[in-house]
Amino acid sequence: MPGRQAYLILKEILEEEEAVKLTLEVASRCLEEVAPCLHSANFTYFTGSGTSYHASIVGQYALSRLASSFSSSVPASEFSQWASVKGPETLVVAISRSGETSDTLEAAEYARSHGAKVLALTNTPGSSLASVSHFILLTGAGEERSGVATKTYVSQLVALCLFSAFIGEIKGRGEAVRLKSILNELPGKVGETVRLSGEQARRLAEEHSEAEFFFVLGSGPNYATALEAALKLKEVAGVFAEGFSTREFLHGPMHLVDEKTTVIILLPPQEQADTCVDLASRLEKLGSRVITVADREVGSENQLLAPINNPILSPIFFIIPLQLLSCYLSLAREGKGELRSEVETSGY
Repeated sequence: MPGRQAYLILKEILEEEEAVKLTLEVASRCLEEVAPCLHSANFTYFTGSGTSYHASIVGQYALSRLASSFSSSVPASEFSQWASVKGPETLVVAISRSGETSDTLEAAEYARSHGAKVLALTNTPGSSLASVSHFILLTGAGEERSGVATKTYVSQLVALCLFSAFIGEIKGRGEAVRLKSILNELPGKVGETVRLSGEQARRLAEEHSEAEFFFVLGSGPNYATALEAALKLKEVAGVFAEGFSTREFLHGPMHLVDEKTTVIILLPPQEQADTCVDLASRLEKLGSRVITVADREVGSENQLLAPINNPILSPIFFIIPLQLLSCYLSLAREGKGELRSEVETSGY
């Protein structure tokens, strides 16, 4: 039944604090061994499918900020078409929760056959992806019985931030050293975010349960969060949802907004937020309802709070209230969000 499935997903979201704690431990051990072998790469590709592709976008952002490294994120299904692999000077970070995603396996094999170094980021140490890769970076999320990636996604983001911090530290980047020094605070802050978000997510889900269309807008690293949140709304609540870069939404998609629409806006830092506030006002004039997600109180009842003010780490925290919203929306819609057992999700 949909209720049982949604409650199982909720249970796994509640396990994110422990998943982050274990991921920091196991990923740190992996990186102490492999990071010295990887920092000299001239270019890094991040690749994956579905949720793991969204994680790859965050990986690109984190590595560019913490290590000043050239990198790109490419969907695994498009990797051989778009990637320009130039031997061992290229590093490919292949991301898959299960380690069995066919497109990601093919991307890793393609990269390896063209001489690149391949790092597998996976929750499954004995997987096929691990076996075809030169190096392994493990997450500690544990089993995800629901089949929907929640705690594994958060764990992937933590591992990617840690990877970027290790590479940046080797390169002598001060920001990487500073960020690495605060990562031990992540488990507690993740737990706090889950606890802070729960009741508000439940209330907003009930209030927006009749919406027919959801748009999720984000910028910077939270463009990836917008894509992932829209995917969760589809998978868990069974609603039409699409994620967009905030400014790109103005170029066409905004014309679809009406009173049947809910738009979720992920607010950037304070100094960049004015554009989003103006956009919210325009959307409301078109009849849409607006939910904001921010790292601070913005004086709105339709707000989800993600208490973190570090842009690099913000995707870890901004996705949590939206995972909860998806679950509660499924319950509020009285089964319309039933997760189909035939939908294949093991690839994430």
